[in-house]
Amino acid sequence: MFRKFLSKLGIGSANINLMLHHPHVRLGEAISGEFFIEGGTVEQHINKIDVELRLTLNQNGQVYTKTVATIPVASAFVIQAGEKKVLPFTYELPKTLPVSRHGIRYTFVTRLDITGGVDHLDEDAVQILPPLPLEKIFVAFEKLGFREKATSGALKPYGQEFELFPTEQFREIVQEVEFVASLEEDGIRLLLEVDVYAGAFGLQEKELKREVFFPYAEINDVSVLADKLREMIQEMIQQPYLYTASSYMIHSSHVPHSHGRGHSMMGAIGGFAAGLFAGMLVEELVDDVVEEAFGFEEEMEETEDGFFDDFFGGEDDEEF
Repeated sequence: MFRKFLSKLGIGSANINLMLHHPHVRLGEAISGEFFIEGGTVEQHINKIDVELRLTLNQNGQVYTKTVATIPVASAFVIQAGEKKVLPFTYELPKTLPVSRHGIRYTFVTRLDITGGVDHLDEDAVQILPPLPLEKIFVAFEKLGFREKATSGALKPYGQEFELFPTEQFREIVQEVEFVASLEEDGIRLLLEVDVYAGAFGLQEKELKREVFFPYAEINDVSVLADKLREMIQEMIQQPYLYTASSYMIHSSHVPHSHGRGHSMMGAIGGFAAGLFAGMLVEELVDDVVEEAFGFEEEMEETEDGFFDDFFGGEDDEEF
């Protein structure tokens, strides 16, 4: 009796441990592992086992945690004292989650739901790496002398935004490059922004924006990809009037796309999480707009057209 009483308090009760085969996984791929379950000092009834994938966002001094997925593992069963069980685990990550960056981290939280007792929890950190096509985009930018900023990968209302700064050929002209990416069936789409120095003595900046689509076949050769990115950036610098917020161009080598406004990138990397943290992100956006009103740096504006206009701006933009 005394053992049963202690087990209800969590002393000598059953426990669970998730052992991942690898502590990292690329976005859109499957992660796998095994659950090791061990009975306690008495027989216990288990209601269920499930795993939560939790995303913790640390941004602008605020920390928020949300559950992005709950994965059922097992339904009710009985585990005997000292009994050991092993269950397989596999989970395919959605392509719309943000990748791990400074201020963005993930944890698997496994819950062993014990009838009439204290549930046993197990936490395992996991790193979500960029999908291979996006990784090659980063490598191509590196070939051009661009490096990611420490703040790159911040979550915005329209998805995860990556920021790079030039160290070589573009450093006298370009202040930074920003982009949001979306994995599509035939390739990867970038909403690209190039901030160039402008005004007397280069004390001001001009934002140039364009939509870029790379078929997966073009991404395989990183050197060719780097050359294409170089040509695009040079073209934006040489013809800036074509790439303002209200007049941009869509670049695609092989795949036809609509040239009209309002293109949706609901599948943007980080787009799902942006929805979860919408309240906090909108609050940040309001702060940015207030700063702009007092003469600070220009920020995003939102329109009814949604994500595409969030990034590119529009003719009838309404500020939050």
